[in-house]
Amino acid sequence: MMIAREAQRMGYRTVVWDPEAGCPASRLADETITAPFSDREAAERLANRADVVTYEFENVDPEIVAWIEGAKPVFPGSGILRVAQHRREEKEELKRLGFPTVAYLVVTGASQVREAIGTLGLPVVIKTATSGYDGKGQSVIHTAEDLDQWGREDASSGEFVVEQFIDLSCELSVVAARTRDGLIVTFPVGENVHRENILHRTIVPPSVSHEIQAEALRIARAVMDKFNVVGVLCTEMFVTRQGEVLVNELAPRPHNSGHYTLDACDVSQFEAVVRTVCGLPVKQPRLLTPCAMINLLGKHLERLNWQQAMNLPGVKVHLYGKKESRPKRKMGHMTVLNYSLDEVWSSVTVLEEMIGEGESVAASSRIQPGPVHHR
Repeated sequence: MMIAREAQRMGYRTVVWDPEAGCPASRLADETITAPFSDREAAERLANRADVVTYEFENVDPEIVAWIEGAKPVFPGSGILRVAQHRREEKEELKRLGFPTVAYLVVTGASQVREAIGTLGLPVVIKTATSGYDGKGQSVIHTAEDLDQWGREDASSGEFVVEQFIDLSCELSVVAARTRDGLIVTFPVGENVHRENILHRTIVPPSVSHEIQAEALRIARAVMDKFNVVGVLCTEMFVTRQGEVLVNELAPRPHNSGHYTLDACDVSQFEAVVRTVCGLPVKQPRLLTPCAMINLLGKHLERLNWQQAMNLPGVKVHLYGKKESRPKRKMGHMTVLNYSLDEVWSSVTVLEEMIGEGESVAASSRIQPGPVHHR
């Protein structure tokens, strides 16, 4: 929807392919194809109707994307999609290209998970190799009792990535854009906090040193170059207590942590998508104001006092128009803008208490409000 809005503003017509009839983007698109992402006829229809194709969701069949590539330009393309949607391939490719990651082992089945824990030690994070986003397919194991419970509830015969749990200073992300001729621009570094493995809040600028920010930006640019990405990609990173920056995951699309760019930058990540995939130049984005982005899940909508929220200084509300609300489904977000981070935090504190995400609630959760290795 947000890409379509930017494309429309720039004079482009859009065709959207989504399995859900009446999806949010259909309200803006010139044409909507409603079919499963595995539907070859739908892919052919899209290829016939579009001059250039992009995707904003990793869980699509890379074979379908590769087929469309045979007919029309697709950016970022099926290559980076295959890497990003499979945790083992992602980790192995990052390691091969020289990017620092958390220590991990790839195993098959619950018995090998136990062997991996014997090597790495507790605590660990167990992740399914595929279908991992918004906290899906991952569990933090602190004790032998946690492992037994995981074995009863989540274990299967599939492939798993077992990661060493590390004590972190914080989590960062950088959204970058790369043009067809190889020019790379980066958006400001965001500092992220997750609750129950779902992104809760992004703050810009982050609290880390300029040196750590520079390293995060360097890594993000190197990822774009090494993977030869055209379009927009987010690199999610961990910062250890020793100041080391590690790559966690790659998302070859606009990212939730980059939603703040709609209001706080002179170029949004969605405009950057349109520019890069359509072969237009893209300038280095500028941060216009300190800001925070807070995700609105289904459970938050029930508690939010809209009148009070929209009366707070600097608050802008974005609702996505999804037809069905579920407790952990992202239904929208709020951006908080102001002259200083202290003023931003004043509104953030009120909003988080209002939606039940204040520090007192977070402190009682297994996932702490401060930065921890989570996914």
